[in-house]
Amino acid sequence: MLARLMLLPLITISAAAQTSPLGAWRFEHGVAAPWIRAGAPTPDVRIRLGQTVRFEADRVTGIGALNCTEASYTSLSQPANGMFQGNLPAPARTAAEKLGVARFPVPGVRLDCSTGSFDLHRVDQNTMLVALDNVIWTLSHAPGALALPTTPHGVVQTFLERHFAGDMGFDSASVAGKQEALSTALRTAIANYLRRPTSPNEVPAIDGDPFTDSQEYPTRFAVSAAAMAGRDATVTVRFSDGFRNRATTYLLSQQAGAWRITDVRGSDGVLLSKLLR
Repeated sequence: MLARLMLLPLITISAAAQTSPLGAWRFEHGVAAPWIRAGAPTPDVRIRLGQTVRFEADRVTGIGALNCTEASYTSLSQPANGMFQGNLPAPARTAAEKLGVARFPVPGVRLDCSTGSFDLHRVDQNTMLVALDNVIWTLSHAPGALALPTTPHGVVQTFLERHFAGDMGFDSASVAGKQEALSTALRTAIANYLRRPTSPNEVPAIDGDPFTDSQEYPTRFAVSAAAMAGRDATVTVRFSDGFRNRATTYLLSQQAGAWRITDVRGSDGVLLSKLLR
């Protein structure tokens, strides 16, 4: 649970304006909290990955501190220096922006229950941030976050969770950690591309991360429901860092009884398979 280093006065808004967290949410990404002191143990930013928590009117059903009774919610609208109960290091706005928060004040709620007090910051329609044990977790209730792992959008959700949790660089080691979600043809094309010699005098065909269609990595993603067409499917993913938003499309097909990613279409309409040639 987040230690209270400093507690700022709450800015409470009316119940009608409350951003309700009620329902199921998935832990889809975690980062070490910026207030951790040098030399302190590094927290495990994967321990809750893929878990689900359900906020109900009088209780929370999850794991650890977010499994509690006697729940009550107070609506909040907070400036950067009020987020996470005032624990962001100064300048707080810069620390918040690094977490992908760009619009202030930030709406949300304070959850008080039998295990403690937690601030849930609603940074966009599908996303909340919460601090637990020195990790700031991104919670999502986009369709992909709540999908079965065997569905097309569930496959993309799991793939991107692993991608965000590891090295997002486009290299052999990074791809190997999540290649089971890729089709055989796409894995082969990526391997062939990465084996080619490169010239320091030429800009590579893939300059950045093709899986998020970015050079500056986003801080969060929202996976939409799949559009089905027989044994094929497309899944739109919206990436954001708080300032920029982009939509990328994942193409999937059924192979050996499972859904596999066959291609990725960037926001400019260019397919990853074309860049790999």
